[in-house]
Parts: sequence; C-alpha cells; structure tokens
Amino acid sequence: MAKRLFIPHHISGFWLPVYTDDPVTTGSVGAGVLVGGAVAVYEGVGVRYNDALLERDGGVKIASPFPLGYGYAASAVVAIAKAIGEAGLAPRAFVKAHVEEVSRRTGLGDVLAIYTGGCLVARVKAGAPGIGEAYSMPCPKVGVVTADLAQISTGHMLTSRHSVIASAGAEAVAEFLKNPSFEAFLKIALNFSKRVGFLDARMETLGKLPGVLGLFAKKGVLVVFVERDWILDVAHAVEALGKVHVETLRELRVEPLLP
Repeated sequence: MAKRLFIPHHISGFWLPVYTDDPVTTGSVGAGVLVGGAVAVYEGVGVRYNDALLERDGGVKIASPFPLGYGYAASAVVAIAKAIGEAGLAPRAFVKAHVEEVSRRTGLGDVLAIYTGGCLVARVKAGAPGIGEAYSMPCPKVGVVTADLAQISTGHMLTSRHSVIASAGAEAVAEFLKNPSFEAFLKIALNFSKRVGFLDARMETLGKLPGVLGLFAKKGVLVVFVERDWILDVAHAVEALGKVHVETLRELRVEPLLP
C-alpha cells in the first residue's frame, strides 16, 4: 500500500539571507508561519505537484491547496517529499532537501522551518537542519486568508532585491529578537513587506477591515490574519486580488498519514 506523508507549507514574513561557499551552511534567519499542508503519496513514476509533472525520475504525487512559485514554499515541500522518499524520515533527508533548495536557488530557510514544525517558527542560525537553528512559538487560534497575487521566481527575487532584502532583513530580525512574539511578528512582517516592495497601498487598506489582526505580502502571496468570526467577510474582500485560500493557525509538522 502506498505511503502517505503530510508536509506543511511555510510563508516567511521577513528574512536575512546568509550565503557561504557551502549549501549546508547557506540559508537565512528570520521568522514565518506554517500553514495548510500538502499530502505526498509515494506511487507511480515521476514527481508530480497537483498533477503537473515536474520530474520524470522518482515516484511521488503531491497534492496541495497552494500553487508553486507564489511564496508558499511549495518547492521546499517538493524537495522534502522527494528526499524522504529516498532516505526516509531521517534528518539527512531534510539536509538533502535543503541543499537542493539552495543549489537550485528556490529557497533558503523554508526546509529548516518545516523540519522544525510548530506554528510561528523563528530561524536564528542559518543552514540545513542540524546546522541551522530554529524554534517554534505559539500562535493564537486565528484564521489565515491568503491570495495568490503573482508567480515570481525566488532566484529572480533574491537577485533583483538583494540589497533591500539584506538591509530590511537585518533590521527586522534584530527588532524581532529583542522581544519575539506573534504580535511583534505581525508588525515587523508588515513593515518588511512594505519596505521591499511586496505590499502596495491597495493591499495595505485591507488591514482596516473588521476582524483583521495584521497582514503582509511575501513574493507573490498576500497573507491576512483574521479573527475567526470575520474570516468569510475578509476572504470575500480579498478575492479581488487573486485566488483565495482559508486556513486556521495551528501546530503543524511533517508526519506520516495512515493509509
């Protein structure tokens, strides 16, 4: 019978890239939230994500509510699913996934965050699991409404906005570590996304809607945190910007699923 695996997605609110001459020690520090989740089923031939064939080798089908290339760390989900298919749930599988992400310029800190698990994950030392360091912080039980804004290459984003991401990221991480909390995360992520040009004035006005606790944009995805009684109203308002997804913040981690 086919093996099944749950893998959460990760949306980073702010980050500081850390580059070395070794992909194992390259990564980022910052903070982000784990949301939703993909289900990987080990069967068939090739690597597929939502029915799209990504690679002809391997044998895993990944189903997720979130698309590739928008900012949901879907490439990290794919890399983790592939590596676990080859090496099992051992830590070295996550190291392999991290190295693939860094080498392909598709991500820096997402594998470490997903490996750590939890809700709000703070990455305090860059690198692959076992080298990098991260910890999870509690989140309130609130809704998360996201909108798919645009598909953007991570490599292009990191190159074209390198200077502003580096300066804004360094300030954001330093500020967050002074008093890390969910409330601080919301404030700092909003400021970071405005400074690097992810969030425009139209998106920012959504923060004035009833029930909205905070928001930010990361690459091509808008993330709005909402009191649960107001989720449907906010989701309806966000629909004008792109396809909407609704989740609830909770503790998430990579784990096997029953057949």
